[in-house]
Amino acid sequence: MLIKNSQFYNFLDNANLINGFLVYGPDNGQVRHRSHQIVKALLKQSSADIVKVSPEDLENNTFIDLINQTNIFSNKLIINLNLNIVPSFNLDLSFFSKTSSPSANFVLLEGGNLNKNNILVKTFSSEKNLACIPCYHDTNNTIKHTITKYSRKFNLEIDNDSINYLSQKLGNDKLLTLQEIKKLSIYGSGSPVSYNDVLISIGDSSLITINKICDSLFNSNKAPYFFDKIIDAGYNNIIVVRSLLNHFHYLLNCKKDNAEGSSKVKNFIHFSRHDLIKRQLQVLSIKKINFIISEIFKLEKECKLEYNLANLLVKKFLISYSSL
Repeated sequence: MLIKNSQFYNFLDNANLINGFLVYGPDNGQVRHRSHQIVKALLKQSSADIVKVSPEDLENNTFIDLINQTNIFSNKLIINLNLNIVPSFNLDLSFFSKTSSPSANFVLLEGGNLNKNNILVKTFSSEKNLACIPCYHDTNNTIKHTITKYSRKFNLEIDNDSINYLSQKLGNDKLLTLQEIKKLSIYGSGSPVSYNDVLISIGDSSLITINKICDSLFNSNKAPYFFDKIIDAGYNNIIVVRSLLNHFHYLLNCKKDNAEGSSKVKNFIHFSRHDLIKRQLQVLSIKKINFIISEIFKLEKECKLEYNLANLLVKKFLISYSSL
């Protein structure tokens, strides 16, 4: 039978009456989350243990043998197979449609983005003792509803501007949406969470990674690693170069504002960055910062002239300033 999104939680109340579950779709977070909810419901309703099937298990046994195995410590087993790990294996689908014994083990299959004509999807949708549970990404129309629903669940009070911002940042992964709402609810601890707090807590991950590049210099050797992540995500190296320029101008202003060389960090910088920036202020003189700024200007010119070598040039720069 096909279980729609609106039916899922009512379906869990009688999950133990079903023999097999197919949880699949492009929303990997929701696939994991709903599989976990199914296991939790089955363990509550039945005396069962969970068995996660590995590729090695399938090399030595047929899947039917694994389904029929017994356990002396529990009445039933939950046989859990991730189809992404073992995308091709021999599966006798007739076993599922013919097996409806109360003593039969549960089978939980987790899959990726299977199409509607897939034999698994067809079989689990049509048989009464099987459940087909698709997990799709939120759309622009449903993401706000999901955010509002999770906010009520975790006693999070946010305004419409925050909901609109979150709807633009979240939605591809419901598990991620759930985790971010939980994080905000812990931050708020029952009190309203402002729009500015939401911006700080759920900031653009690319911006966070670029900040890590800047903050890692003179602190660790991680800047080249974070640079690779930014490039792999499809961003242009010039964004990183100009962020470095802004960062060292910020350090220069901090040094000039504190005549005694204080390592005070301006409070518009997120607190998670303070310690690393303070260490940079402690080890860098005004003269050194000015020199680095001039080197960044040169780096930007070289990147524009030698476009094919630009990533290597930026990485060389980061390596040269990764440690004292």
